[in-house]
Amino acid sequence: MLDSRQFGDDQPGQFNKATAQILNVLSLYVGRRSSYGVTELSRELNISKNMAYRALSTLVKEGFLIKDRSGRYELGFGVLQIQDLDADLQFDVRSFCAPFLQRLHKLTGESIFLSVIVGLNHVTIDSVEAHGVRVSHSPRGLQVPLHASPASRALISFLSDDEIAAYIRAASPLKRFTATTITDPEALWKEVALVREQGFARGYGDHYTHATYISFPVLDGTRRPHAAITVGGPADRLTELDVERLLPGMMEIIDEMNSQSALYTSDARIVAE
Repeated sequence: MLDSRQFGDDQPGQFNKATAQILNVLSLYVGRRSSYGVTELSRELNISKNMAYRALSTLVKEGFLIKDRSGRYELGFGVLQIQDLDADLQFDVRSFCAPFLQRLHKLTGESIFLSVIVGLNHVTIDSVEAHGVRVSHSPRGLQVPLHASPASRALISFLSDDEIAAYIRAASPLKRFTATTITDPEALWKEVALVREQGFARGYGDHYTHATYISFPVLDGTRRPHAAITVGGPADRLTELDVERLLPGMMEIIDEMNSQSALYTSDARIVAE
């Protein structure tokens, strides 16, 4: 909920102006494009940089925008949730996936994460945490490039070839996080083919080390991704042998999930400007 104190104003009239300014900024994103810096936004709306920054910061806090590593602000998952409120059949991916996250957690005993595409990245929007020692994971809203983790590859692999090529152009040079991060476009294409063939993406310690990850896509009827679900645990507890043992049970849950998610159309898209 918006709070007038974050603007340093206690008068209702002043708060209304601040709220209107925030809505103007959000409307600009939804109506025109999805990426702005503070300076160009202030010019676009003819407001001060300070006002632009305050509005952007509030929208980030509320989950409607995210800030990328270059300092630009992009649409966040919160906007994706409200864009189709008038639709007869709205797909709430978080609510839909929640019981399947719980079933995967019960099967594996490990942490389960739900991620979606935002811009050129994925962000984690929900999770079920394991007991005891846990794997490190991305805080909600933190961007992870679409080549740099199993969740990322489970998402990008089920986009079209043209969209994947657009991502590679926009994100190049592909950022390296660890020694095993896939940064060669040809290697990424080979990984895409493998993920499409087997229906899941394995972790290679390419974003976080010392952990085992396996990610599955949540697909629509045309096999486009709604989201990705990731199972992750410490490498000494969730070994590769454990993954192989658990894989048939995990795939059974994922197949059941995808038979239902296929009834809804995915609106996932890469924003590469």
